[in-house]
Amino acid sequence: MSLSAVPAPRVLVIDDTPSIHQDFHRLLAESEGGASLAELRASLFGMPPPRPKGYCFEVDSAFQGEEGLQRVKVALKEGRPYALAFVDVRMPPGMDGVETTERLWREDPDLQVVLCSAYTDYSWEEVVQRLGISQRLLILHKPFQSMEVRQMAHALAEKWELLRRERRRVAELEQANAQLRRETEERRLLEFKLVQAQKLEALGRLAAGLAHEVNNPLSFIIANLHHVRGELKALAATQPPRDVEELQESCHDALQGCERIQRLVQDVRGFSRGRSFPDAPVALDTVLEDALAMANLAQVPGLRVEWARCPVPPVLADEHGLGQVFLNLIINALHAVAKGPAEPRLRVATGLLADGRVWAEVQDNGHGIAPEDLGRIFEPFFTTKPPGVGTGLGLFICHGLITGFGGELSVESQPGQGATFRVLLTAAPADAPSSAVA
Repeated sequence: MSLSAVPAPRVLVIDDTPSIHQDFHRLLAESEGGASLAELRASLFGMPPPRPKGYCFEVDSAFQGEEGLQRVKVALKEGRPYALAFVDVRMPPGMDGVETTERLWREDPDLQVVLCSAYTDYSWEEVVQRLGISQRLLILHKPFQSMEVRQMAHALAEKWELLRRERRRVAELEQANAQLRRETEERRLLEFKLVQAQKLEALGRLAAGLAHEVNNPLSFIIANLHHVRGELKALAATQPPRDVEELQESCHDALQGCERIQRLVQDVRGFSRGRSFPDAPVALDTVLEDALAMANLAQVPGLRVEWARCPVPPVLADEHGLGQVFLNLIINALHAVAKGPAEPRLRVATGLLADGRVWAEVQDNGHGIAPEDLGRIFEPFFTTKPPGVGTGLGLFICHGLITGFGGELSVESQPGQGATFRVLLTAAPADAPSSAVA
């Protein structure tokens, strides 16, 4: 392995006197004999020897401040910056050493500088006023001693290397910290999903039992109501029509209520059993149109409905379950804008992601969701509606249905800026039967 694996620190000498450059090269540059010996040791031991305390430097020369500045720029561009520069104070007719140092530091703030002068052109106070008090700056008076030059070069080069090593270490730690934050967030999300799955499982068992217990007596009630309605029709021929019609209307209303309960029980039973991936695709636009038609948009005066359609393929889902999800999301949006903004707005949009998944959004400009509630919005029995208005199961069941289809349901909201619910679904295969599309 070549000694070049351990590059020598680079030193730039900026001075208008050629003999000064010869002196710096003699004191700091590596001799050919030293390099050959190091190469021989590297070949014998199979690895480069550690740099000795009196290591040598790669020394470059510049005879004016502008030339030195250009060398520093090129060195940075090549990724081989200088560790330190010896800069003469007097370099007529161009920039003096102080101005050169100012411009060098603008290009490379890490550069260590030694100002060299045989005169008192600047007092220390004037130097500080121009360059500030900096640990990157030392003063060397001419004529200098060999030991002084070598000591300064070694110390400043070591400090330069330590600073760069520390900066790299800080960058590595910041990168590791960012990775740790990402992993912590991913773990938090996984734990949240696990808790949600456990709640779904527990609620599913409870729902299955309740649905069974409710369904049996409900079936008897519906059967008896149908019997009563039939008897009332027969009785209408012999009794005053007004009295019988009132009873028939009451019977009809009771049957409608029972049928709603029955549908709810069926949904809960289906939810508790879990939903497997359907074999047939569903047209998303058709489901959204039906949900909008059923939502009674006229209940919000002055409502502006926006629909940003995008051609999307059919999705894998259950048509009834998906319709239930979007109807629930639209009704929640209507509740949010009913007593909120002066110009209530409901926006429904669809689109396609780069990975092929289909998305649909329901957005409102209502009062929004408080930050402390966002993390609980899909929990069972959690609701921000007044008592008796919401059960806290709507969004929970929607979340369960969408995840059952292999999709995702998420929400973004800020107080006073409305809420956006996004549904992600898997696109149906291209060879799926077209007749299955709703």
